[in-house]
Amino acid sequence: MTDITLPTETQVRAVDTDTFTWDDLMDGLITESQGAVYKLVSESLSSGAVINISEPHAGTGKSAKFLLDNVTGASNFKIITSDHFSDAYLTTSEYFDNVGNAANVYKFDASSRLRVNSDESGNAVSIDTLDIFGADPSVILTTTVLADAPTAMGVNDLASYQLHIPNSVVVDHAGGALAATGNIEIDLAIINPWPVSMGYAAHEVKSLKQQIASMFNNLNTGGGMIITNFHLPKVQTAFWETFNALTNTGRLWTAEYVLNSESDGTGYWQAAVIKKS
Repeated sequence: MTDITLPTETQVRAVDTDTFTWDDLMDGLITESQGAVYKLVSESLSSGAVINISEPHAGTGKSAKFLLDNVTGASNFKIITSDHFSDAYLTTSEYFDNVGNAANVYKFDASSRLRVNSDESGNAVSIDTLDIFGADPSVILTTTVLADAPTAMGVNDLASYQLHIPNSVVVDHAGGALAATGNIEIDLAIINPWPVSMGYAAHEVKSLKQQIASMFNNLNTGGGMIITNFHLPKVQTAFWETFNALTNTGRLWTAEYVLNSESDGTGYWQAAVIKKS
């Protein structure tokens, strides 16, 4: 049974990050202070737990490698990174090399789920979401026109939003699946949002809301979620709109806010840790 322990700010600050095994040269967005949060929450998981790290544009393997090197019992976890795995911004094509082809490290490559449509000048104009887990993966589920305001989601639609990811498409370095059947269930979700706007702020907020809701709904009861870059306006907006919707539809959670920008706690919180009740 999953039953994480929420860390306090005092506990996070007490972690000696100088003792971390850390590779400054590897691409990746994780910071040592974020690593302290990852370590504390992960070490409250039971053996066999599934950790899903969502790192849009940044799935280099650095976060997974940090867990392997610094979290007690990490070899007994199943560690997944979700990304589109392109080298557009950071080098994600070396993911498995960076984690040393560890047997308990997997990836979910979502690159085939979205198709970007461009105009004659090469500018993105719309994005198709494809039914990659259906009978015909070419079927278009939705088309988002980037010049238009995103379609609003009702409270119930947002709170119940869930992408069911088959275990069979979550694979290790040799192509072996997380499991042959069933959909992914998570004990700890780590969301490290891309900090730079891609120029479509409203669509980015909607996408982040859907991501938070889906990962929460894929969490086992008692599981946890860590959201970094919590101080960014788009993350704040997505977080509160999503969790207000979850609360209003009877989905229960508790939270601790950590990594304050000031040592006396008077600044802004840079991470949120949530436990699903």
